[in-house]
Amino acid sequence: MKRSILALVAIFMTLGVMAQDVEFTADRPGASTGPATVARNVIQLEQGVQFDGDGGGYGQFTFSNTLLRYGLFDGMELRLGGDALIHHTYDKWSAAFAGLSVGTKIKCFEGEGAIPAISVLADFAIPGTASNGFETEHFAPSLYLLFENPVNDWLSIGYNVGAEWNGYSPAPSTFVALCFGFSLSERLGCFAESYNNFAAYGNAYGVDFGLNYMVGERVQLDVAANLDLCNPAQCWAVSFGVAWQINNPRR
Repeated sequence: MKRSILALVAIFMTLGVMAQDVEFTADRPGASTGPATVARNVIQLEQGVQFDGDGGGYGQFTFSNTLLRYGLFDGMELRLGGDALIHHTYDKWSAAFAGLSVGTKIKCFEGEGAIPAISVLADFAIPGTASNGFETEHFAPSLYLLFENPVNDWLSIGYNVGAEWNGYSPAPSTFVALCFGFSLSERLGCFAESYNNFAAYGNAYGVDFGLNYMVGERVQLDVAANLDLCNPAQCWAVSFGVAWQINNPRR
């Protein structure tokens, strides 16, 4: 009898561990990307809107900045993204689609002590999926190494380095980002980051900052702004978005 009771207790304890909610992680907002992946079988939608100023009074409005993430395995996710936008050309506003991209993020190391968490992120634009004027001539892959060091309970430091092909030039640009993430409370966080592109046709230096707020266990809202330090009057943007963990499978 005692053995049966102990066995039942062990079963319920095991089920309790398996029933724990999976951890929430979001890749928006901001230009940099963290190394965390969504858990196995998790489907997560990250959706935003963004207005880019151009200094001429028109700008560009991205009304669907979309990223769909799926946890294929623990430590590996598949990604599908695309941007729908309205831009001003030839004295009129036009709707366009910037094309689809597919990719994966793979966790390489969880991090321990001074050694950062490390992941690899790879994606590429799918030819034939963009509107006229946004279609690339060649495959446009991107490859990044993602790092993150938690400093304490309220501060983490993330940094990225990668190569980006734009689909026109055979030579890639180099992407480098440094992000400071702050946890202001259990639900509220903020970040500030610097991101740079180094390319043969010219370099770009930007800064980005914003807030994110958990309105529920699986929903995060965010607001962010960025500036191009080389031309802040003409190259700036503001964005709003949401990250929604559509399902929450039990472990």
